[in-house]
Amino acid sequence: MKRPTSATDNDHDAWENDAVWDLLKQAPAPAASGSFADDTVRQARLADAPRSWWQGLCTRGPVVGFAAATAAIIMLLGYFTITQRQATQAAIASSTIEEIAETEMLLAAVDHLDDFTDTELAALIGF
Repeated sequence: MKRPTSATDNDHDAWENDAVWDLLKQAPAPAASGSFADDTVRQARLADAPRSWWQGLCTRGPVVGFAAATAAIIMLLGYFTITQRQATQAAIASSTIEEIAETEMLLAAVDHLDDFTDTELAALIGF
């Protein structure tokens, strides 16, 4: 269809006399089926009603995201707990090994008192 360039009565007549309107007049009118009204009502009933904001939180996307974030937090807490427990166990093991080494040094000093000076013996005892 050609759009008129000015809004005069002659242009309006030219608009209505366009060849496209003649083609549309020749086209058959679409007929509605016998179950058109039933189909329309069924589609209206099945159409999604607008949801409130809290119903949107219960859909699959937010629930999956929340579950993934929760799992990540639990894994991080577990990792830090295990790491801290291992660090504590390492500190206990280190202090135990240090005590054993000091005990062995004192036993060696008792067996060979002449090999150590008074300063070294005082350092071994802890004064």
